[in-house]
Amino acid sequence: MAKKRVSIQIEGRSYALITSDDEKYVESVADEITKRIRKAAQTSRHLDTRDCAVLVALDLCDDRNKAIKKNKEMVGKADKIIQNTNELNKYCKDYKEKLTEAINENTSLVRRVRALEKQLKSLSDENGELKKALKDGGIEYSHKKTEDEKRAEKMMGYVPMKQGSLFDGNGKK
Repeated sequence: MAKKRVSIQIEGRSYALITSDDEKYVESVADEITKRIRKAAQTSRHLDTRDCAVLVALDLCDDRNKAIKKNKEMVGKADKIIQNTNELNKYCKDYKEKLTEAINENTSLVRRVRALEKQLKSLSDENGELKKALKDGGIEYSHKKTEDEKRAEKMMGYVPMKQGSLFDGNGKK
């Protein structure tokens, strides 16, 4: 931006400033300084304008220093927030990858279970056909289940039941 000459008045004195700021902005700053000088003069009647101007300058420097300190603190907090956000994003990415792996593994296991269920059904059907063929051939089939077969049935939800009769005494205990 081009610099220009701006004239302001503070407590009856004219000042010519060369600035790139807007003229209305510079005038508003001069008005604020004038108000602060007058406020300082009201608090202590024995101070002249120069003393009041020095007090205003001290007050403004104090405000600026506190603002700079607060700004640094906020920048530090913002940096920590950004760092935490980056770490959380990394964790999210890692968990997303693990979730994808788990979903893929689950899908694979579901397919494997379905294949095993089909195989079990096929073997069960074949077993039924063999039992029928043995029976049709006059051979009685008696099979005692192995521990593996019992576990497999239990996993499939099979619940063994015994049928008794009230008339033959087998149902009474």
